[in-house]
Order: sequence, then C-alpha cells, then structure tokens
Amino acid sequence: MFDRWFLETAAGSYVADWERAFFNRFPICNGLQVAVQAGMGGWLKPSGTWLCNVRDFHMKAGVWAWADESVDILLMPHTLECSGAPHITLAEAYRVLKPEGRIVLTGFNPYSLWGYSKWFDGRLLPAKKYCLPLPTLKENAKALGFEIAFGQFMVYVPPFDHERLLRFCRFMEAAGNRWWPHAAAVYGLVLHKHVAGMHMLPEYEQALQDEREMILGMARIKNRTG
Repeated sequence: MFDRWFLETAAGSYVADWERAFFNRFPICNGLQVAVQAGMGGWLKPSGTWLCNVRDFHMKAGVWAWADESVDILLMPHTLECSGAPHITLAEAYRVLKPEGRIVLTGFNPYSLWGYSKWFDGRLLPAKKYCLPLPTLKENAKALGFEIAFGQFMVYVPPFDHERLLRFCRFMEAAGNRWWPHAAAVYGLVLHKHVAGMHMLPEYEQALQDEREMILGMARIKNRTG
C-alpha cells in the first residue's frame, strides 16, 4: 500500500534508489531455490524467477500460507512495519525459511530525522509505532534463532520532498556514515537461519545445478574411546 510514496515522491525515489542498491548486493537465486519477495513490487522489481506478494499471490505477512521450511530466500522491504505486527511477521519468516535460508530486509529507523516527519501516518508510510529500532529488531531476530550476517545504514539527508534539496544535501551521506551511522533513516539487514546438523556441500549443489549425477558412498564412522 506504500508503493506510491516510493514511486511518486522525490523523497521516496531517493530512498528507493538506496534500497535497490542494497538488495541487489545479496539476492542470488538459482532455479532450484524458492525465492519470495514480500511486497513493494512497484519500486523493487522482482525478477521472473521470484514469487512476489501482490503480483503473483496475496497473503498477509503475519499469516503466511507457506509450509514450514519451504522458502530459501525472503526479500522483506519494509515488510515488518507494513504488517502492523512486526514481531509476529518475523516469527512467521523464521518458520517458513529452510535451514540455512536468508532474509534480506530493510526498515525505517524511528530514531532519525525522518522518524519525526509527517509521512509516518499509516497512509503515506507505516505508522511510526510499527517502525522497529534496530537494537530491538536484532534482539528479536536473535531470540528466534537468526544470525546477523550483514548490516548497513543508509539515507542521512533531511526529510525533504524536493529533488534539488536532496541533491544539495547528498554530501551528508558520507559524513553521516562516518560520524552518526545510527541516525540513518533506513537500515538494511541480512539474517541467516543457521541450524545445526547436516547441510549440503557446495560440490553437491553445483552438481544439481549442472544436472549431473552424483553418487554418495557410505560414510565411515570412527569410534573414539578414551
């Protein structure tokens, strides 16, 4: 429901450019993986190999119909705060992810200049009360069993809705990243669902991609005593 702000306003386009660059760094999907983008299909265009909520199907973020451990990669652009129940949505994401699956997400930082703007009213953008502070999100993710693989802050310019002012203040991006990173308007995280146990080796994954047969022999188990 917030796609229009990203597509039709100068501030939204500015934020969308930064977030697209962030998402493009990570999502790598082959034909054997199930990749899902949870919303924002207007400005963050999913590729043809991705399933996208609203474009290909429609389900609420807090009650996903995916089976347990059925998805390899989840893209969640502002999905947590848009759901209205970020904690439930994150738990659902953990449930549907396969072991070793990943979430690539972005969120608005309520403790930034943007957090005090008029846009967070539940119509243009999600209501501020649903925007999770990064420390809270990290705690919730770790409590569920996620490992944090990567993080990035972005967008330090003031909340102007004029393209010329945004260009003029662009020097603040480098300065903010150096001096006040936690005051960024947007953060990005990559969460990894690491599960102890047996996992597929890279050589076997390559064999599947190349459609070659691979024969696995019996494992030799050595019993240690003493």
